[in-house]
Amino acid sequence: MRKILPLLLVGILVLSGLGAVASTENEKENFQLETINFSKPMIQEKNDFVSVDLSEKTFDLWESNKPMLPAVTKVYTYPLGTQIDSVDVSFSNVIEKEVTKPIQVSPEPIPKTDVYSSNINMIKKTVDYTDIDIYPESRFSYKTAGGLKGEERVTYLSVNLYPVQYSPNEYKIFYSHEATIDIKYTLPAKPLVFGDAYDLLIIAPEDFSTALQPLIDHKEGLGIATKLTTLEEIPSGVGVDEQEDIKYFIKDAITNWGITYLILVGAGVDGEEIFPVRYVWIPSLPYEENFPSDLYYADVFDDEGNFSSWDNDGDGKFGEYSADVPAMDIVPDVHLGKLPANNAAEVTTVVDKIIHYKTHNKMTRKIVQWGGDTFPGDAEGIYEGEYTNEAVLDNLPGYATTQLWASNNKLTKYEVADGWKSCPDFIDTSGHGSVRTWATHPCDDDTIWIPPKTFIPYSKYSGWINDDFNTFKVKNYYKLPVVFYNACSNNKYSKSEKCLSWATVRYPEGGGIAAFGASGIGYGAQGSQEPKRLMGWMEVHILEEIFLNKILGVAWTNCITNYYNTFSPLNAGDYKTLTEISMFGDPTLAIEDGDDPKVSSVNIPQFNIFERFAELFPRLVFILEKIFE
Repeated sequence: MRKILPLLLVGILVLSGLGAVASTENEKENFQLETINFSKPMIQEKNDFVSVDLSEKTFDLWESNKPMLPAVTKVYTYPLGTQIDSVDVSFSNVIEKEVTKPIQVSPEPIPKTDVYSSNINMIKKTVDYTDIDIYPESRFSYKTAGGLKGEERVTYLSVNLYPVQYSPNEYKIFYSHEATIDIKYTLPAKPLVFGDAYDLLIIAPEDFSTALQPLIDHKEGLGIATKLTTLEEIPSGVGVDEQEDIKYFIKDAITNWGITYLILVGAGVDGEEIFPVRYVWIPSLPYEENFPSDLYYADVFDDEGNFSSWDNDGDGKFGEYSADVPAMDIVPDVHLGKLPANNAAEVTTVVDKIIHYKTHNKMTRKIVQWGGDTFPGDAEGIYEGEYTNEAVLDNLPGYATTQLWASNNKLTKYEVADGWKSCPDFIDTSGHGSVRTWATHPCDDDTIWIPPKTFIPYSKYSGWINDDFNTFKVKNYYKLPVVFYNACSNNKYSKSEKCLSWATVRYPEGGGIAAFGASGIGYGAQGSQEPKRLMGWMEVHILEEIFLNKILGVAWTNCITNYYNTFSPLNAGDYKTLTEISMFGDPTLAIEDGDDPKVSSVNIPQFNIFERFAELFPRLVFILEKIFE
């Protein structure tokens, strides 16, 4: 049966405040009218600044060298192809209020690399607002995008309201208690029609076809109509290069077959790309000029159903901020997963893990969390990694946590290895990283990296590195967690065939069933702001989405969509976060009990006496080293 988008308003995704809603629909221009109420702003002194908050707030404005003020987002959805003719917002009477100190300055994004110095990244203790008459100048903004809501294709309209303005020269804020949104739009003359032949498309080199066949059979057996297309079968010359040829093919697959899930298979290491990589040019100097973006292949349509090219200026450098932003719709049109396999053997390993997980997974309601002092030296004295771990836990009711933290001295490689073996559903990490390593700092010390290196078994480097799965014999195949690496570059498969996230997923004796992380330089913020935006926000909300919606690809799509719709204005750090967040794994996989769950506290495979001695001996050496230091 063909998928036809109905000529009906799909609905409102995010409601902020209460008010009246009116709308009309016909064959011509339609309107929607809504009134939103705001409470009185809350003002609190914080050392040299004051903060301004609002109970209806959905986010804070973050612009470099600008005050941090509360804002409210409203998100509406319409059938894909709807034209938004106009958006207008009128506010009620303006109320003035004096403030005693400057309003707190917005946080600056900080790279989460394995090179960090608090000397250059301290929260600003003085601000210069002399160039600001009033902020923000406009009291609202809006943006549109085309993407998925569940399995329906819609046009999103995101309206960002700024109920509070600030005049630094007058030491006053100006606010209103009410706003009315007036939207005029035109529905598409004809409903967009999509095929209904397949649910999942897999694109891979022909050499991987045999290794992928068991996965295809498995998905078909679950009622997920699956199609494999090899790279060699994709028509060339349709786009400006091979990557755009593939993206046009995906567009046709959505239109003609109705796919909603996509798996891209094949590594993309520089100079030896098995699967063509689309590099995005949002530099983080001196660390990188570009990075691989899987989102490029998932963002196919814009808000009116046209092709989303990502190269607005036509210079061959895709995703540049801000030159290419007009051609970047950002919101995914397919739920995407990546398997950056280097050979058929790795494909076979991961396929076996996916099938085993669906059959034998047992949810244990346990999570293991790694964290420390991500940015030592912040004015609040907060250990950002641990603070963000706690924010994750707040959204997982009923979960028991094992917290391997700098503050409790449990963030050692031995404890980390035990954490993998303890049957958690999730492993949540918040710190720094590189292509092959995750690490963080002890409390208030940016000169040391943990977990520390070990002598027996010999692990040369600090941090959890890709080879540590073998070194510490992480044999947890019976229970595979979903992993979130909040760090830089752990998913940067273009720089190493053994990047940490892929090492996690491809490890044959255990590791994870999926790994989320950044394919380039990730960004965070000092103190309590860390979980509120950038990679910290992704850490909190992707794990929450998996908890609520179960399906990995849907969680990835929803978080990118919600981030894009919620925050405004979007800066270079936001665009980098959106285009680099990737998921290695099967996007159709549901994180729930399998068909024949096997894992329990009594049937976890036990080591024999020799294995147990080999595991405990290094710990004894570690203790003795500490005693005689």
